[in-house]
Amino acid sequence: MANTKTFNLISWNVRGLGDSDKCDLVKDTLLSCAPATIICLQETKLRAVDAIKAAAFLPPSSRQFCSADASGTRGGLLTAWDQNLFSLLSYDSKRFSLTTTFSSTATDISFTVSNIYAPADHSDSPAFLADLSSLATAVSGAWVVIGDFNLIRSAIDKNNNLVDQNLCALFNE
Repeated sequence: MANTKTFNLISWNVRGLGDSDKCDLVKDTLLSCAPATIICLQETKLRAVDAIKAAAFLPPSSRQFCSADASGTRGGLLTAWDQNLFSLLSYDSKRFSLTTTFSSTATDISFTVSNIYAPADHSDSPAFLADLSSLATAVSGAWVVIGDFNLIRSAIDKNNNLVDQNLCALFNE
């Protein structure tokens, strides 16, 4: 039996799951990372995900999922889990996040995972950061915040001198 006090969480900006070759690549990669007990995918670019589409890119052990639809060709989030190890207690989808709360099926451990895909257009960054801040006040207990933030914390994280110090300060707050 798997050790339910630890788990493997995979986060991947897949940059689209529209074609079958990409779905095959994602599925093969996720299978090679086994056992993945929780999978967070960003930028799925899918307007909707049903069980048939999910089977095209998720391993058989992680076919329980929640998703947040893409807006046109932007965004899209999916969090999947192994139902033998975790039960979904709740989920909440916002413009830039998909937050799921899980409980272990074998212990009394529960925790929350916020899967993030922040806007690449930085004019939307203040709205994203406000959403992220509101999540922080709503979550209690153990919390994992993971994904693609499309922001940096300081100039050292950038490969050129084009740094918006105000966005860095907002992100760090």
